[in-house]
Amino acid sequence: MGLTVEQRRRVAELTRELHELLGNSLHPDGRPMTFAELEDECIELGDLLTVGVLERRVTERAIREEPPRCPECGREPIALTEDEARVLQTDRGEVGWMESAYECRHCRRQFFPSDG
Repeated sequence: MGLTVEQRRRVAELTRELHELLGNSLHPDGRPMTFAELEDECIELGDLLTVGVLERRVTERAIREEPPRCPECGREPIALTEDEARVLQTDRGEVGWMESAYECRHCRRQFFPSDG
């Protein structure tokens, strides 16, 4: 899925805001930062943004209208008592969220609906 023109415009606005947040391209003593230092700072910022957006989107995805089905047999499972913490290591950093776990009594299998 590509971004719409409006989404791209909004990203450009956010880019300007983030540039202001980071400040100028000078060290505290007035020396200019090298290209590598500027790049490292931008990569760190990009990684933080990616993890933050992924965590929010994964949490939204966990909200379901219909009950999940067992991926093995298709039967309706029972929900386990407490949500479990999920953590995935992505290319950009760790992404964590809480998700309901289920158990299929027929297959004797526990699963998270997001695992497909």
